[in-house]
Amino acid sequence: MTRVARLRAPRRPEDLLASPWRFAFAPGWLVYRPLVALRNIAYDWGWLPTCTVNAPVIAVGNLSAGGTGKTPFCAWLCQRLSQAGWKPAVLMRGYGGDGGPNDEAQLLAVPVVCDPDRVRGANTALGAGATCVVLDDGFQHRRLARNLDIVLIDALRPWGGGAVIPLGLLREGRSSLRRAGCLVVTRSDQVTPAALANLVATLQRWQVPVICAQHRPTGLVPLDGGGDRGEAQSPSTLAGKPVVLASGIGNPEGFTHTAQNLGWAIRDHLRYPDHHAYTDADIEHLAKAARLHQATLVVTAKDAIKLRHRGLDSTLVLEIALGFAPADEQVLWAAIVARLPAAGPPPD
Repeated sequence: MTRVARLRAPRRPEDLLASPWRFAFAPGWLVYRPLVALRNIAYDWGWLPTCTVNAPVIAVGNLSAGGTGKTPFCAWLCQRLSQAGWKPAVLMRGYGGDGGPNDEAQLLAVPVVCDPDRVRGANTALGAGATCVVLDDGFQHRRLARNLDIVLIDALRPWGGGAVIPLGLLREGRSSLRRAGCLVVTRSDQVTPAALANLVATLQRWQVPVICAQHRPTGLVPLDGGGDRGEAQSPSTLAGKPVVLASGIGNPEGFTHTAQNLGWAIRDHLRYPDHHAYTDADIEHLAKAARLHQATLVVTAKDAIKLRHRGLDSTLVLEIALGFAPADEQVLWAAIVARLPAAGPPPD
């Protein structure tokens, strides 16, 4: 029997966490961590100023570098705000956009402003007609004042390797959660009930609402089909069938767990760095992997932005939406409404 070669994507920065070489970064950690702490103290004591804008600002962020589900959460939040009469705009730095909207911005169905200067970006959004601002990846961007900080915690890797960058993936220590007004545990359905219960008990020490969210697969659409919902098929159609996964996202383990829970026969998962710009060589690599394993290539919606019309025939895109238990969603929305103006959105 001929042995099928196992193809590999480039190593990701996160791979360093599993290597003893991570401790070579200890000197950098000894410098970076106190600088982060001093910066937070400066904001806490008012030594560094914050800027307010003439509209509510809700920040969505996390403690660790990498994907925790901020984009699907922002999509849910904007939908709820729109239903309540607000006109939300999402404000993001735009990392990986090469001067234009990045892949995450193109996944949202509301106005998006990409600007490293968050205050300027917020004013741009308000000048274009927005009545509230959702600050994506905004927990550490403290210069723009906000009404509420919602922090997402990934159940699969809640504490980012247990250390602040560069020794781990944490942007700041756990104590920073005291600034949060609400904590949302994402991918809560991808860990054991005991692990989830322990995590929730830990987060409840900060005495703010703790909400559990699930990443729910909603459909498979053809990569080059333009995302037409009429062509969507159930993710269960690939149950028991060979698939090759490809992703350039913050936490690829979540993609793997979702595929496993769907019963797909995963032959390989080619993992690229977050916001990866796929080259022609990468495209050839992905196509070869699918052929070698006689499998269907499946990518994330975020990666599909950069992979469409690149010759990857028969590739499918797994679409994901954030979901909550009804009681949890009510608690979350109540926490959000409590920080919005009592008068509600301004009239048109």
